[in-house]
Amino acid sequence: MGTKTIIIIIVVFLLNLAFSETPDLVCSNCKQRNDIGNKFCSNCSESLDDEYSAWLLQRNEQKIHEEKFISGRVDPPRLFTIPTARVLGSKDISLMGGGAFGVAEVQQSFLGTIGMGLGNIAEVEFSSVGLINNISQGSPSVSTSAFKIQLIPEEMFGLKYFPTLAVSIRSSADWKDVQSDWRALNSNKAFYDYNEYTQRSECAVSSVGYNTRFTIMYGVATFPLGPVQIHSGLTLTDIRVKDMAVDYIWEEDNDVPEERQKNLIGGFAGFEIEYNPQTKLMVEVKTDSKHEYNLETKEIELSHTYVAIGGVRFFFTKWLSIDTGVLYQTNYTGIADSQIKLGLNLFMPTGNIPEYFKTSFNQKVRKE
Repeated sequence: MGTKTIIIIIVVFLLNLAFSETPDLVCSNCKQRNDIGNKFCSNCSESLDDEYSAWLLQRNEQKIHEEKFISGRVDPPRLFTIPTARVLGSKDISLMGGGAFGVAEVQQSFLGTIGMGLGNIAEVEFSSVGLINNISQGSPSVSTSAFKIQLIPEEMFGLKYFPTLAVSIRSSADWKDVQSDWRALNSNKAFYDYNEYTQRSECAVSSVGYNTRFTIMYGVATFPLGPVQIHSGLTLTDIRVKDMAVDYIWEEDNDVPEERQKNLIGGFAGFEIEYNPQTKLMVEVKTDSKHEYNLETKEIELSHTYVAIGGVRFFFTKWLSIDTGVLYQTNYTGIADSQIKLGLNLFMPTGNIPEYFKTSFNQKVRKE
């Protein structure tokens, strides 16, 4: 848990203590303070009904104010992995982390995301994403940054069912060095058969390494249909590969090919259903880029694989939720390779803090 989160929790706790103190009813006639349970002023015997009604109104206003600050449910601006056209509130911060867990050959590392809303129309994000390849166990994580902006905001022209449209660009921070490991090559049938066939020659592959980076541009539309929201979009991915090196059993390939580039056009779609106030059902399907070393051409081939995830989003509180479901990719060999997808979403409404303190102070002044 981050320092900012701890500070917010402490502040809210202290504020709750301040407002949870037993209040007094101040008689408007003689200014005498009376216990909240008194029906009449202990000094002048005037009725305290109006003072009690005013206290109830103030308490309800405070309750609504606190619920708006920390209890208004926050839907993350994505499903499991695909983006939606939603954006974070201005200056609000989200922390999201998780991974996919399955058998050793395809187990992924922990991936995390931090995002911040800008002006209720855009957001900036820093995250790590996984690379799909056939030379290493798991998906090597790559640091990325992204910017998303809404072209058509939610409920435009006051129309509740008008679609929301957003565009975004995501780019890897730097070149990522991807290195194979012996267990992954041995567990890959193509490498195993190739090495078995060539083990008496100098062509048996012992390791593969290369550098890669990418930029993804996408457009996404969100269609609200009552308890169902549909999200769909297209992606254009620019992938670069360079400095590839292949180690053979008895010698090393010192050839360094020129940088290679390929554009991949893909897409994604998904929907979420409001099952109850604490639970959403979510399904998504998308294309994802795949890096595969071709044993015949001795090059990294760039192509698409298809990924599907289905599961639920459960809200522990209205600002803390967990995503869990089952992930499957078309490059898997069977359902035994499927993975359990887990993710935690924490929302910090930092954009509401100044207004919260201002409203709380004004209410306290009116009370005094």
